[in-house]
Amino acid sequence: MAKKSFWRGLGVGAAVGAGAGLGTVLLIDRLSRPRRPVVRLEKSLQIGLPVPEVFDAWLQLERLPAVSNSIAEVRVDGRRSHWSILLDGRKFDWEAEIEQFIPLQSIAWKSLSGPKHTGRISFAPVGNDTLVHVTMNYAPPSRWLRPFANVTEEHLEEFISKVLRDFKAALESKGGRGGRARSADSSVNPMRPSAQAPEKGPASDAQSSA
Repeated sequence: MAKKSFWRGLGVGAAVGAGAGLGTVLLIDRLSRPRRPVVRLEKSLQIGLPVPEVFDAWLQLERLPAVSNSIAEVRVDGRRSHWSILLDGRKFDWEAEIEQFIPLQSIAWKSLSGPKHTGRISFAPVGNDTLVHVTMNYAPPSRWLRPFANVTEEHLEEFISKVLRDFKAALESKGGRGGRARSADSSVNPMRPSAQAPEKGPASDAQSSA
């Protein structure tokens, strides 16, 4: 019996020791990993129409699928929007939320699901034209998961470029005509954030881009 107790105790001790050792290795590995890098993507494009027309057109997010075949669907719900896009022949989804809305200047957003990113689209006058600038900060998956990652920075960069080109072509071919469903005037724009604490539903929403 004494022998059995000895070997049982030895086995339990070894198991506990191994478990503790594994926990230490995992902790050291986690602490030694560098912080996940953030990839910054930037694209600019000049459109031959004044800022109010270009800004108004962008606010009509749900019409973007008719402009670019890289976007399958956009659904807007207040300050949030759901995007279904096509990257490298595959469909991906994310939900975004507006963080800042400056009429006739810029819209900033962050992703709530899907590829983790934040972004901003800005509109600046260049004579009678508009310079549209998109910035996206994208956090790629861990290098351990990268072989299985569905979205890469290259795919997102191509997506942003194509959507901007399609948007420009659609606007310039129509000369800015085609009806504007919303106004960039902050007093009537449904995307306008409340001056007080944000309430549900005073805004109309997010972009993508990317």
